Amino acid sequence: MRYAWLAGITALWLFCLTECKPDDDGDVSCGGPDSLYTATPLTLAQPFKFPPIKIPEDNPLTQEGVLLGRMLFYDPVLSVDSTLSCAGCHKQEYAFSDGGKAFSQSVFGATKRNTPPIFNVLWMKNFFWDGRAHTLPLQVSDALRAEQDFSANVIIPRLEKRPEYVALFNKAFGKPCGITEEKIHKALSQFMMTLISADSKFDKVMRGQAVFTPSEYRGFYELFMKDTGAVNGYGADCFHCHANSSGASNLTMMDNNFHNNALQYAPTMNDFADKGRGAVTNNMLDNGLFRTPHIRNIEVTAPYMHNGQFNTLEEVIEFYNSGLKYSPTTDPQMKTVHRGGLQYLTAQDKADLVAFLKTLTDTAFLRNPAFSNPFK
Repeated sequence: MRYAWLAGITALWLFCLTECKPDDDGDVSCGGPDSLYTATPLTLAQPFKFPPIKIPEDNPLTQEGVLLGRMLFYDPVLSVDSTLSCAGCHKQEYAFSDGGKAFSQSVFGATKRNTPPIFNVLWMKNFFWDGRAHTLPLQVSDALRAEQDFSANVIIPRLEKRPEYVALFNKAFGKPCGITEEKIHKALSQFMMTLISADSKFDKVMRGQAVFTPSEYRGFYELFMKDTGAVNGYGADCFHCHANSSGASNLTMMDNNFHNNALQYAPTMNDFADKGRGAVTNNMLDNGLFRTPHIRNIEVTAPYMHNGQFNTLEEVIEFYNSGLKYSPTTDPQMKTVHRGGLQYLTAQDKADLVAFLKTLTDTAFLRNPAFSNPFK
């Protein structure tokens, strides 16, 4: 069953070999029945207590479009030297991050920032650590060029020599037929839109299908979801950025915003080693700000922070407890930066926070065969 799609695609490209004729300039002209250019609509299941799914009107999901995107995601054909696929830096077992690596290897060499995971993109408003892309196709375009040295003039002729791709592009996007850079971006975007992670133990607890252990419960309700000034003890104050102020009302666990979390010391606004959002907006007030990262699947997406500075969750928690550094744009929510961090988390507090964070691991997502390499 897993390879049933391959037989269908084989039949499509064999038909195309006889019905789709090359024009004088080498392009493939449209020919044959309309069924060759009619895709099958695909509907995604709405996750529990996530905002409603909104698919871009100019890129509706189809079975063929998602399959095409999946093939392109795992195929190194899109890189200038045919050596690096998107999956080369975004691995499923690490929630489509480059697990274990502070920096990935692009065709140009090491990247400048840690590779973020890819999932739940339907609910993201900006992409990359600095938010320089505000739509998924723009993110795809940027990444292809910056990491794989994608050039349409080089890559499209390669794809046109592979009949299975010609047929699938025509089926996925209809007439006018043929392969274009825009269709490549849309296909990859369609595949990534299906990468939904919403079935962790945390989700099951929220749905009433599982129960936290005492340590997990305390890590979430008594630490993660409590402010540093809570009346009944001190919390870890994580929720402001990672739970939209209420972990029960929006389970995406991200605020779609940019923050300076006191990772970099900078005496003035122009002294940041990495200006982050400020380099995009050219606004000094944005210097040192980075997009709030995913904490879902955080157990498997180490190392952490935009520079891959921390290798373990324990190191991250200790940073917020005792490693905060002042800079002029430090987020107001970092209330304890003046003393270098919370300074009061006990060993049990830290263990309970880690226990909760591990409930966000979605093993079904990490192993879902629909997201795996279709060529294996």
